[in-house]
Amino acid sequence: MTVDSGLGHGLDRKGAGVTLRLASVAAGVAVAALLVADFRLTGSAGRQLVAVALMATVVSAGTWAAARLTALLMRPSLRRARELLAQEPDLWGSDREFFAPVRRLMFLGVVQALVDLLVLLTVYPLALWAGVRICGAAGLSAHLPGPWPAFVSGLLVAAVAGTVGTFFALFRHRTRHAAARSLGAVLLNAAGLALATLVLNGVRLDPAPGWRQALALGAVASLFMLPRITLSLPVPGIASIVLVAYHCLVLWLICAAFACVDPRLHAEGFWQLAGAAAIMWAVEWPARLAVRRAQGAAAQPAPVLPDPFPPDHGFPSGPLY
Repeated sequence: MTVDSGLGHGLDRKGAGVTLRLASVAAGVAVAALLVADFRLTGSAGRQLVAVALMATVVSAGTWAAARLTALLMRPSLRRARELLAQEPDLWGSDREFFAPVRRLMFLGVVQALVDLLVLLTVYPLALWAGVRICGAAGLSAHLPGPWPAFVSGLLVAAVAGTVGTFFALFRHRTRHAAARSLGAVLLNAAGLALATLVLNGVRLDPAPGWRQALALGAVASLFMLPRITLSLPVPGIASIVLVAYHCLVLWLICAAFACVDPRLHAEGFWQLAGAAAIMWAVEWPARLAVRRAQGAAAQPAPVLPDPFPPDHGFPSGPLY
């Protein structure tokens, strides 16, 4: 009876996870349909909801299949690397042989990052395009012509689904604090971009209703959080300069991708683009500080056991005595 109840709870948790994942992807599809000019859903509200649910199911199935295939292909290499790392090292061998397991794990980590980037850039757009075609075959009106709108819509689905999934993680006890930090970073980036549109002349959004502009700012902030990197260098200030330059590149790519988005984001000139990236980086500073504090708290060493002997015992003192 205990085993059956535990299995039931496990299945309930798995079903809840699948439902939340579908809801996150459906929110991404809805936002992409609202913002991308060439991505149109027509018909009654009920038919549009069915089309969004069907496309979200296809996208979720495609990304799940890609993740499972990647895990199956990389599992033997990861297992072999862990076995080599757990073996007794040859102290008389060369340095190359000694560090070979570490290099193997680092190489597999780079390969995994590249595969994740490939999934983001290909699987999401292709799965969304397939979902649109399936909706058309089912008699639902969904239109997504051209590869570029499909590519931008796929990126928007991935970014917004990640942000909505982070919001859902706020209601889980184990992931509440990490989700709050991630969601705070998204909101601060959106606030920083809104501040940049107010104080910089060359950074602006096309005229649109307030809710569409707020939705576009949130979508840009979610896209901004997709290719996240962290950097620490011994020279003060150099890491900040490198990160601002990286953020400037990411923001330029987002502005180029928003050519088919309504309202469109404009950054007219290099200094305006760099200024917007610098403002977003500065406004996001509290979120980065919270992440560093959480990492520092997690990395604190275990407390040293007290010395069981009094100070004047005359024997060597320390945690091992």
